[in-house]
Amino acid sequence: MSLARRVLAWCREQGFPLERAGSILCAVSGGMDSMALLHLLWQLREPLGLTVSAATFDHQLRPGSAEDAAFVRDWCAARGIPCQTGGGDVAGRARARGLTLEEAGRQMRYEFLELSRRAAGAHYIATAHNADDNAETVLLHLLRGTGLQGLGGIPPRRDRVLRPLLGCSRAEIAAYCAREGISHREDESNADTAYTRNFLRHEIIPRLRERNPNLTATLCRTAESLRRDGDYLGAGAGRAAEALLTEGPEGISVRAEDLAALHPAISLRLVQEMAARVAPGTVLSHGQREAVLRLAVAGGPSGKISLPSRLQAARVYDMLILSTARQRMSGLSPIFLSPGEAGALAEDLWADCAAVPCPAGRWEENTIYLAPPPEAGSVLLRARETGDEIALPGRPCKTVKKLFIEARVPRHMRDRVPVLVVDGAVAAVAGFGCDRRFCPAPGEMAWRVRLRCRPPEREEGGHLDD
Repeated sequence: MSLARRVLAWCREQGFPLERAGSILCAVSGGMDSMALLHLLWQLREPLGLTVSAATFDHQLRPGSAEDAAFVRDWCAARGIPCQTGGGDVAGRARARGLTLEEAGRQMRYEFLELSRRAAGAHYIATAHNADDNAETVLLHLLRGTGLQGLGGIPPRRDRVLRPLLGCSRAEIAAYCAREGISHREDESNADTAYTRNFLRHEIIPRLRERNPNLTATLCRTAESLRRDGDYLGAGAGRAAEALLTEGPEGISVRAEDLAALHPAISLRLVQEMAARVAPGTVLSHGQREAVLRLAVAGGPSGKISLPSRLQAARVYDMLILSTARQRMSGLSPIFLSPGEAGALAEDLWADCAAVPCPAGRWEENTIYLAPPPEAGSVLLRARETGDEIALPGRPCKTVKKLFIEARVPRHMRDRVPVLVVDGAVAAVAGFGCDRRFCPAPGEMAWRVRLRCRPPEREEGGHLDD
């Protein structure tokens, strides 16, 4: 079977048939694998109706890297393939952020590829990882220590990134390049066994193949099985996240006892999900996730752990809260609102006001109805102030400070709770309700004030999954 037919069949098996991909940006380094992938996609462009473009990123880590980028650009130009080039100081980012060169390079490369995809109007990014890369990755993660995610190897697809060659061996790709006369560049650092991946590739894997000639296929099958197990557990963690997590301007929280009650296979994934929601792209180590879980299980009323990406996990009474430094430090900016107006109390919190009939029954979450409409013509939203008092229906008048203490609102969150003021009087406190003087009757015209986090920008729709 030709390499093209193998790739097409494998991609269909993995659920992303290339004939439905539409437009693909190919990530090209100039090496054998990526040049083979670009050539293959270019050859398939007319039969499959593909639009193919390329992008190459110069990591600036070795002499000759700029020549690699120029080689890719010239190869594409000779065939009329649009090609975007970029580069960056990978070593500088690694120093600044405390990352390995591999981690920093991967971050910057994928940032560039996503920008290039958008600029090209492509639906997907294709990378040239192959089956041998996958086997090496499994061993590399095993050597460093990992869970199911690491042992699952390289996924065939992650979001908009496709890996069409992942079912092919390096030998098959080399044979394709020789048969088609595809030129490529050799990265001399690939022979340096000071790098762990190269040590495994040149020193360890050949010895293992003496015992198991089908080592690559064996490791890839094992990785696929473990990845399926990981996906199943990940789905369970997703359901737990929907049921247990609460997101707000202060970060994301979960009841400590709820987290502690979960099986560790789920709870550790839930901790990672919390970190990723607060600081997208953050990946916690297994040890860091376990430390956060211990904070929830310990049972103490307070405690803190510092995490990557300026994250902090805090045990506050019966809640576990993950937040960023920005979320912990930012307060509220006072705003006046009248019906039909909206405004920002903070970068991640905004409010709008409308005149509507007060509904019967329980109000919507983060929504307050005030009545009668204030004669002053507007309502003030601000943080609490010393001396603020409120008389909730059926309860005695008390200070807002005491209200927060009795409700066990964490100290660092108290200045993030909006207080609504009408003509100098506290009319409501977000999350607690209205002062009895300002409670509307069902059906009575009232001012509705809604509080919510600014919604994220929507990503354009996919193509394969349409």
